Amino acid sequence: MNRLVELEHISKAYANKSILHDVSFTIFKNQVTAILGGNGAGKSTILRIVAGLERPSSGKITYFSKGLKIGYIPERFPKHLRFTPGEYLSYVGKVSGIPDAELKKTIAHFLQRFQLDKWNRQRIMNLSKGNIQKVGIIQAILQTPELLILDEPVSGLDLHAQKELLAVIKELKEQGTSILLTYHESTVFKPIIETAYYLDKGFIAKADLTKREPIKLLEVKQIDESRVKQWDEVLYTERKADRLLLYVHVEHSDRILFRVLQLKGSIDRVITIDHTEKFNNKYI
Repeated sequence: MNRLVELEHISKAYANKSILHDVSFTIFKNQVTAILGGNGAGKSTILRIVAGLERPSSGKITYFSKGLKIGYIPERFPKHLRFTPGEYLSYVGKVSGIPDAELKKTIAHFLQRFQLDKWNRQRIMNLSKGNIQKVGIIQAILQTPELLILDEPVSGLDLHAQKELLAVIKELKEQGTSILLTYHESTVFKPIIETAYYLDKGFIAKADLTKREPIKLLEVKQIDESRVKQWDEVLYTERKADRLLLYVHVEHSDRILFRVLQLKGSIDRVITIDHTEKFNNKYI
């Protein structure tokens, strides 16, 4: 595999507090790489260093593509902007040198796709946390980046926006983009991760992705599909005649079954299925 970015023996300290200790790993071209770990583990610091927003205290970072085009989505996008989403995105696009006609078309496409078009007359400072996060996502992908960096990107996003983001990541990867992301508790990215590292108290180790969580298939009837699509725990839904098929992680299956019964739905069958590539392709 071709290397895109390589970190060698990276350490980072603020004043007398050490954040990263001798961190080394490689981001390969056209791969999805995840940095996992709890709050305060140093994940955001690594992403800012890779994005070029911070310098390491020691160690070396190498970019194998000259003039690497990076899109960066911070965990907390600035919320006190007096621009509307369209105004801000237009400004970012013009600074990036995107031709006016292309920029106008791209902004309209993503505002609609992330359901921000109806909020386009509102200033960003007056938007909800989730809608502000959507603006942050769009600004990073106005131009197709060679490397897209996402720091806890689903924070505040509704289910529709999470699924759109997954679809966008898949599309960008098909165009050759490499993805580096962090997430803490969300499971929505698990099917697309190819390489993962676990960060604990500033030390990094490669994570084992061979252990896949089992999936439950719940076949139910007499339930409103629109209600089900609001449940974050449901990975994927499929309609077959009068049955609705729900795919969920085992740990969430009892909770979903309880909700189905609360809505006076009926349960036909519950089975455990393999976490196959076929399911992954459906999900993303």
